[in-house]
Amino acid sequence: MYIFSAKHFRYFGLNLALLTVIFHTALGQTVVKTDAVLSGKVPKFKGELISLQFYSTSVQTNIDQLDLQVSEEGYFKTKVPLMEDQVAFLFLGSDIIRLHIKPKDSIFIDIQHNNAARSQTFYGNGAKDAAWPEKQKTQFEYTFESPTFTQKILEEMSTRTAHGFKNYLDSIIAIKLKYLKQEGKGLSPEFINWQTAEIKFEWEAFKINYPTWYYSMRGINDKSLDVDSNYYDYLKTMTINNSNYLRSVQYRTWLKYYFMYQIKLAGKNFGSSELYQFSNQFFKGEVLPIFKLNLWADVIQYGHINDAKTIYSLAQTELSKYPEFAILEAKYKDKLPFTEGAVAPPFTLRTIDGGKVSLSDYKGKVIYLDFWASWCGPCMREVPAGEELKKQFANADVVFLNISIDEDEGKWRESVRRNQISGTHLIANSTNNPEVLQAYKISSIPAYFLIGKDGRFISSPAPRPSSSYISQLIEAALKK
Repeated sequence: MYIFSAKHFRYFGLNLALLTVIFHTALGQTVVKTDAVLSGKVPKFKGELISLQFYSTSVQTNIDQLDLQVSEEGYFKTKVPLMEDQVAFLFLGSDIIRLHIKPKDSIFIDIQHNNAARSQTFYGNGAKDAAWPEKQKTQFEYTFESPTFTQKILEEMSTRTAHGFKNYLDSIIAIKLKYLKQEGKGLSPEFINWQTAEIKFEWEAFKINYPTWYYSMRGINDKSLDVDSNYYDYLKTMTINNSNYLRSVQYRTWLKYYFMYQIKLAGKNFGSSELYQFSNQFFKGEVLPIFKLNLWADVIQYGHINDAKTIYSLAQTELSKYPEFAILEAKYKDKLPFTEGAVAPPFTLRTIDGGKVSLSDYKGKVIYLDFWASWCGPCMREVPAGEELKKQFANADVVFLNISIDEDEGKWRESVRRNQISGTHLIANSTNNPEVLQAYKISSIPAYFLIGKDGRFISSPAPRPSSSYISQLIEAALKK
């Protein structure tokens, strides 16, 4: 049984300049995916490829990308399948235009370049809303949305009291909401509501996580700052359940953080079904089923497949009417081959010294698979713990297979050398055995798998090296 506590929920910063720390998955309102139309003119890139990144559904961890061919006359056009509002990213080489987009929008962007300067004008249905992210970025590019603002936050955390830092975050919310009110003439009421939630709960996330993020933003995990007993009193006056905000990723993410806070207060570990039912104490109305779908999505992606199966039996009764349920059900069934006792997909991969290694070569040994990359921050933070784990089982029948997904093999080799990573090193990327990544459903890294002496899964995904639980699992596997 996989036991849940607050630390099992994962997050990572998608955009440090915006200080947007969100979970891999987030759920939207129950709307069916509908196309938006995006077209435009960009003379500087005529005849070239540009790309759009967005989330087509509200229950996925990987971002979608559409590659757009700009005609020789400088025009492009595409349909964008969406379930909800979001900020999409249009990539023009190394330059990025942020735009709001929602189902049924029909937006045309006239993008002009004058030497190093770039300007854009939006037309069509949803144009005013679409233009807002770039307008807001321009307003705050030297303050709250600057590339260096992460460092500013760290400084404020260090120099202010807990209550002082909380007040500082409230001031950021107030400034951005004031700007929205003053400059938001012509924006749709729906967009203003959505943007209000995005602004507010981006910073509410920092408030509720302040004691742990004080350290984690410095690369120190599993440590929490002591705060006054009344630090969290502000939560008593907050409206926790607000169905009007459910379209906001930041609000839905904050609900997760709030739940983590309640788990910590409870001071106990939860089985998957207990965790699912525990949410009934805090969420209600339209928020409750969306949160439960959100919870199931996380368990499917990051938890043990047996726990996903437990929640599936509960979700079938309560949540099957929601469009997100069908999407998650497909994801869940896609992971069923990874249940405990299932045969691990075979592979043969090239080693760092040019040889070849097959999974079957290690039959009779316990195998710990680590999918990683040199550019992956969380992967690199696990290296020290990984090396200690290897030392612990140095004289046992345990094999550590490090499978890099690096596209640049030079960086892979240099990272192994510089960080002195031991074990067997293999490569699997888009040109070198990509079917291995498909077979193991690698959508995010680091990803770990523990395979028994008989070639069957013991844990998938397996705990990280920094978790004490992985040692227990390996020791138990060696005794079989």
